[in-house]
Amino acid sequence: MSTSKLLGVAAVLLSAIAIGCGPKSAVSDQSLVTGIQSKLYGDDTTRQANVKVEAKDGVVTLSGDVPSADVELQAMKIANATAGVRSVNDQMKVNGAAGATAANEPPPGTATNPGNSLTGSPSGSSGNKPAATASSTAPDVKPAHTTPAPSVASSTPGETAAAAESRHKPVEPTEVTIPVGDRISIRTADAIDSGKANVGQTFRASLDAPLTSEGRVIVPAGAPATLQIQSVQAAGRIKGNSELSVRVTSIEYHGKTYEVNSSTYADAGKARGKQTAVKTGVGAAAGAVIGAIAGGGKGAAIGSAAGGGAGFGWNALTHGEQVKIPSETILTFRLAAPLTLPAPR
Repeated sequence: MSTSKLLGVAAVLLSAIAIGCGPKSAVSDQSLVTGIQSKLYGDDTTRQANVKVEAKDGVVTLSGDVPSADVELQAMKIANATAGVRSVNDQMKVNGAAGATAANEPPPGTATNPGNSLTGSPSGSSGNKPAATASSTAPDVKPAHTTPAPSVASSTPGETAAAAESRHKPVEPTEVTIPVGDRISIRTADAIDSGKANVGQTFRASLDAPLTSEGRVIVPAGAPATLQIQSVQAAGRIKGNSELSVRVTSIEYHGKTYEVNSSTYADAGKARGKQTAVKTGVGAAAGAVIGAIAGGGKGAAIGSAAGGGAGFGWNALTHGEQVKIPSETILTFRLAAPLTLPAPR
């Protein structure tokens, strides 16, 4: 093929390219902008939003402040659904205050110089074509890669609500204090005998009823407890009674021992003094009768002394009644000092 023919073919190709990339593309972009703006204004969701539309080579860029993520999503749907749109760049910002500002702006078609805000139209285009007024004063459009994610703005209220709920949620106490005067019902496990017990000796027991606070069970019934002898006195041979006093010194809860300061339970056995005197008198009377039979008045005196001595000797070998607290006996105490325990979980 000759050089002249090659040059002719190249000229034809260059002419075709020039025709395809010439004014037709710019007019097409202008049509896209006009069509999208009209649809945005005709939609109830996007009508009051400050959405700016630009187009270049079929690529539409949406920018400006919108009042919510729903408005942003609807604007994207409208742009994508417009015929001739190759792709849509979302550069809109979700701003709740934008709705009030956009409500005061005039509808499309009132701008005096719409060509200044449209990338795809010449600067000297006629003012008869509709365009958004706010686009003439809007800041420079940011690059497409800086498009904000709508989920960031929409997640903020949820995070704020969770933080507020956490602040207002009441703090559960870690400890509970049972006040002075509250009752403690104890069931003995070991038998206690004043004749065998010593001061300071301890005996096993358990809670017969649970410890409660404001209607909640703090320590359940059956929890181990300890009783301690505070004072003890065995019954005497001739006179005097037995005495025994005990108190609660500790309870066990969740494997830990907690000291308890309770009131004292005291009991006393019956004395033997009166019974001793009665039995001694009976012995003296019997001796007097025997002595009178044996030798008259003098014998009665001798027999009385002998009978009285015999009665004393019988009582001298007999103790008074001891204080005995059998196993499974229920004793009631009151707290003499506050009792602090861990709160139930």
